[in-house]
Amino acid sequence: MIAAALTVSLAHAQEVGNVGTSAQLSIIPRIDLNPYIGFNSDAGTDFSLSNSSLYTLFEGSFGEHFSYSIMNHWLSEEPASLYQDTFFHSDVVNWCDWANLTYSAGDFFVTLGKNPMALGLWEQDAYDYESHFDLNSTMWNEMQVYQWGVDVGATILDQYTATLQFTSSPFTERPYESGVFSSGLMLRKDEGDFNFLASFNLLGVQGLSGDRQNGYELDRSTRFIKMPCLGVKYAFGDLVAGLDYSFRSEERFYVNEMNVGGTLEFTPSDKLNFLLKGGYERCYPISDRNSMSGNRKVVNPVYSLDKRFFGGLAAHYFPLRDNDALRLHAVVAYDNGFQGLSINVGALYNIAIRIY
Repeated sequence: MIAAALTVSLAHAQEVGNVGTSAQLSIIPRIDLNPYIGFNSDAGTDFSLSNSSLYTLFEGSFGEHFSYSIMNHWLSEEPASLYQDTFFHSDVVNWCDWANLTYSAGDFFVTLGKNPMALGLWEQDAYDYESHFDLNSTMWNEMQVYQWGVDVGATILDQYTATLQFTSSPFTERPYESGVFSSGLMLRKDEGDFNFLASFNLLGVQGLSGDRQNGYELDRSTRFIKMPCLGVKYAFGDLVAGLDYSFRSEERFYVNEMNVGGTLEFTPSDKLNFLLKGGYERCYPISDRNSMSGNRKVVNPVYSLDKRFFGGLAAHYFPLRDNDALRLHAVVAYDNGFQGLSINVGALYNIAIRIY
């Protein structure tokens, strides 16, 4: 999931706009081995392939003003799930993460197609294939952030990018039949030592209304979950500190759900990187429709807790002499839902092929 794909696409379009047509294909396989070690008999032990996957990224430009980007997710630990509910389902992850076309002129741009939602969180800003499931929030793990729609934006003062977005909603199966949509406004800064993402999103919901105490009833009207997000980062030398915060509510001033997470990244050399990350969140169980997980058919019990604490340490090593295409990684993480440790070792290889 990468909320900054539009900005990346725009920057790429501006860089290559003067040289005409270009195209590049990246093939990204990843393999993970992920045992779980419980601290008690109830937790037990388990094993998964975690974020083992195969992605491709095809992007380029044609002419002075147009660029495109297509990200496909071909394989996962459960590959069959990627090919169910493929076309115009907005509530589940499938084999097409995004596919969009951008028109840019000067500081202005318009993007049409399937895009990442404009969420002001650094956790959402990273490519999915680079992320570690057990170090990420419930929202990252459970909400489908790739949606069909349109983005309109502009670069301001050479260092800020403002984006207004209208998309399908992650809380309805077929948004173009139900008429349930979402919108968002995001501002980001990517220059200098201090950077930030800030957004305000309205997420369309249709289905059950009510709560656990008073029960639920069928509700065909469209309601909106309000979700402000803020992500900040500050770099000082080899260290980068980051903080993400968001909350979600259908009421005006009451916080129904919230996430807060912090990161400390240390890069002592161009071959070695360490990431310390932790977070706390309050998320309602799956039955609550105002939950970020509220429209999912199947949810891992680890991510259905009222309160969740998680955190851990990741180490990344890039052994190739001339580039960082190959990444070896190791992760140790704790989650109070599992009551144990998640240990992940694996490798990722980004094969970049310039077509023209």
